[in-house]
Amino acid sequence: MIITAVEMTKEIMIDLEEKGLIIRLAPDSHRPEVKENESMGIAIYTSDPDFGGHKLISIAIGNDYLGNFGIHKDNEEFLLIGSNEDKPLYLLISYLSAEDLIKKVEEGSVDSEDFICLKCRFNDPEVSFFTMLKDVPHGEASVIGPRRPPKFYVTEPTDLTVEKIDLSKYDITITE
Repeated sequence: MIITAVEMTKEIMIDLEEKGLIIRLAPDSHRPEVKENESMGIAIYTSDPDFGGHKLISIAIGNDYLGNFGIHKDNEEFLLIGSNEDKPLYLLISYLSAEDLIKKVEEGSVDSEDFICLKCRFNDPEVSFFTMLKDVPHGEASVIGPRRPPKFYVTEPTDLTVEKIDLSKYDITITE
């Protein structure tokens, strides 16, 4: 199966948000209405306490396969703060629910139309900061070769785990 990576654009990220897959953390998103001499904060979402406190982690992706593709049972923030000079970072997101994707894996009917693969852009306030919503199947990969592996940050509950979805029977190739 060949999946073509697309550039991470504002329009694509808005589309993913409208599909209920992410929450964009962009310059004009989530602005509370305040009056003069008034301040206010609003919760974008609140983590489920069953998964512990909250943590910030730094992640480097040195593999060219989707070994940790799966879902989390709570939300996580992607903070794509990094170097655009490093190897590319690819984020594969399924348009399907985990249940529907697992069913298609079992049937052997998964195809490239079930996914979007983003070639991630770092340090861009319009696209580089977003919340991956709970239960959305996703995973990251890069390429093998010269240059440093891509590095980014994630915030998530301290006890959050990955419920893996095994795509190993598919030979997934990411192209540009």
